[in-house]
Amino acid sequence: MLVLALVAACGSSEIDLSGVYMVTSDVGSMPCGTDQPIVGAPAFIQFQKMNLLGHDYFAFQDCPDATGTSCTDPGDIFDAFYLSTSLGWENEETESSNGGDTSCELTYILSTADLDGKQLVIEGNMYSDLVCLPMAQCTTDEAQKRGTTMPCSQHEHLEATKQ
Repeated sequence: MLVLALVAACGSSEIDLSGVYMVTSDVGSMPCGTDQPIVGAPAFIQFQKMNLLGHDYFAFQDCPDATGTSCTDPGDIFDAFYLSTSLGWENEETESSNGGDTSCELTYILSTADLDGKQLVIEGNMYSDLVCLPMAQCTTDEAQKRGTTMPCSQHEHLEATKQ
């Protein structure tokens, strides 16, 4: 089960991520801690402001060039940032999956997209753990509660410059 927190942006200082950005660095690791350049990283990404059920969010897509006309399909809700922050936008996701009587996989994902002038930094971390819990306790609430205390299983750090 996957639960996304769709939260209305707070305050009046929403940062507009819209536009095309040239990717200058894209590194990641699985598990976290040994970042290496990502093979096949996009040359450009494009952010679009979208709306779902009355809430604004920003979705991004990969682009082969700076025109932004031949990008992949618009990012879906899983490639998006929903909560306005003082530096940009963030996304928080929780997942839980029960594989039997006491086998439970919990996942917590936290991603940020921060914009400083023309410099964009996207940081994403996935924390997950396979734990023994009764089926009734294998919930997204439990994944939320454990959050970043679970082992970091995946990390990505992307830097880009607005065109």
